[in-house]
Order: sequence, then C-alpha cells, then structure tokens
Amino acid sequence: MMDTTDRLRVTALRALLWWLGHGLVLASRFSAPVRSQITRSLTVEMSADDGPSRHWVFDSQRRRVSSSAGRSRAPDFAVRFAGSGQALRHLTSPDGIDRIMRGRIHGTVRVEGNHLILFWFRGLMRQLVPIGGAGPPRQALPGAYVAHDPASNGVEQITIEPAVRQLDPRWTDAWNARAKLWIVRGANGEPLREP
Repeated sequence: MMDTTDRLRVTALRALLWWLGHGLVLASRFSAPVRSQITRSLTVEMSADDGPSRHWVFDSQRRRVSSSAGRSRAPDFAVRFAGSGQALRHLTSPDGIDRIMRGRIHGTVRVEGNHLILFWFRGLMRQLVPIGGAGPPRQALPGAYVAHDPASNGVEQITIEPAVRQLDPRWTDAWNARAKLWIVRGANGEPLREP
C-alpha cells in the first residue's frame, strides 16, 4: 500500500513525464534546433518501478517525435528508476546525468542501451527546460587580455624557426614517412604506386 507521500511522488513524476513528452512533441513541430537533432529513428523510455513510465518515438524521416504513456515493447534506450522520488530528483537536477550514472553504479538505476543516447536525450530536454545550463552569458574579456602586451612574460620564450623548403637528407625516417604520403607526392608531380 502506498502512503500519501509516495502517491504524491508518483503523480508528480507522471506530470513531469507528461509535460516533457508533450513538450518534445510540440518542439519537434515548431523548433528547428530540435528537428535538426532528430537524425535517427529510435524509441526512448523513462520509467520508475512504482508505476510511472513514458516513451518517446523519434522518426528520423519526418524529424518528428511522438510520445505515449506506459512502457514500450522494445525500447532502443531505457532508464528505469527504483522509485518516483529518485526519478524526480535525478531528472530535475542540474547534474542529472552524473546522478543517473551514480545510481547505475549503486544498482538503483538501470540503463538499457547505448549510454550516449542519454546525453543526446538530455540535450533535447534542455531545449525545453534549461536545467543545468552553461552558466551566465559570456562577456568580453578585460582589455588587458584582448590586446597584446610585448612587455608581458612569455613572449621571449617563443622560438621562431626559419621556413624550410625541403627535408634535410639526413632525416631518413622523415623521408620514408613522406614517401607514404600520396597528397604530397602527387602535388609535386612524383610517380605514385597503385593502391
């Protein structure tokens, strides 16, 4: 029997998964950045052992997403949490992927399929909600870093070698390596071996 707190967590996870599911469906229709990332046809599933689950079907031909509640028959990638509370904490955390991987190590999260899909899927989710963003917007560097200062330390340590038109004949390893480079030999009009 579930207590009130557990039911509240299950309901909150269902609402979050519903919102993410329908958000991605809408984004795949109206957002060019989201559509440009849908390059493979696959099914992704997120679920918790206490009930809530949702899966997303990505169609690379139409560059669209469809989403349904419940588990998929054969997902290409799935993340299964031990409970709804844990799923909520991991999915809403700025370091969600790290938490999912730690949970996988401890045995409380099961990841099925290629783990790189998790990074891709998290990137799509961040198109909807910027959880764990990159930080404040970049600003111009202060003037001391933009302009070259010849009096600063380090400039005197840069060695500038004169240009060389031909390899030194004594460098036999370099000449042997050059003989294998077709682009260099072909550009100089030298005969090339058949592949």
